[in-house]
Amino acid sequence: MNELDELAAEAEIGDAAKVFMESELGRTILGMAEQESEVARIGLETVDPSNLKEITRLQNQAALGRMFKQWLEELIEKGNVALEIYRHDKRSNT
Repeated sequence: MNELDELAAEAEIGDAAKVFMESELGRTILGMAEQESEVARIGLETVDPSNLKEITRLQNQAALGRMFKQWLEELIEKGNVALEIYRHDKRSNT
């Protein structure tokens, strides 16, 4: 696979991530991830401060919900950058 093929693939993945985030399924899953994070944050407010195992579990739960959206946004951004590079390279080679 050459560099232009890799850029095209990255752009396609970014576009698919954008379509997913804008879809009913994507919005639903993102909402579920946000709810998980919120539940974990509320749990952190009431957990026994000496219960390190539960604190760690709640921190991981909160982070995972936040990271899910971040991963999709990163894929979209990488796809946008790849598309711009791809278009520039195609113009330069023609």
